[in-house]
Amino acid sequence: MTDQNQEIESENSSSDNKHDKNITASVDENDDQTENKIDPNELTVDQWIEKLANVEKLAAERLDGQQRALAEFQNFKRRTTKEIQVAHQNAAADVLSNFFSIVDDLELAIKSLPDDESITWGEGFKMIHKKIIAVFEKQQLIIIKADPGDQFDPHIHEAIIQESHHEYDTDIIISMLQQGYMINERVLRPAQVRVAK
Repeated sequence: MTDQNQEIESENSSSDNKHDKNITASVDENDDQTENKIDPNELTVDQWIEKLANVEKLAAERLDGQQRALAEFQNFKRRTTKEIQVAHQNAAADVLSNFFSIVDDLELAIKSLPDDESITWGEGFKMIHKKIIAVFEKQQLIIIKADPGDQFDPHIHEAIIQESHHEYDTDIIISMLQQGYMINERVLRPAQVRVAK
């Protein structure tokens, strides 16, 4: 019997403790609600200042978050735009570079045309050459040329022959052997030149 009584008393005391905790929690919640439901007219100046400081802090945090998100989006947009431009330029460069040897051959053919104006078939070469150059210009492809007397620039010129020359100093271009090409400061083919040494 005594064991049963002890078990019953133990259950009663634990249920009393739970009941007391529930009452305490409910009182605490009521206190919190009471604090939140204080009449604004009953707030002191210090309480108003504290509330205002909290609101200003929250507003500053949200503004900072929005500004960061906007800056990240603008950076993403700028980066994506640049990547698209680079991809377009690379694709254009790959396609256009296939035409360099064709233009070289056309220019050789045009130079070797006889001076006889009655030969009309030569105009076809000139027309094709003109159209290809127009495509190059449309794609912002720049032709690198080198005139005799220009300074040799290893970034855009390739020295095929170096020779002594009585008229030019060292690293001065004597003549251009083949023109080069570049697109947006990227050299696709350097101009081949003879250089004085």
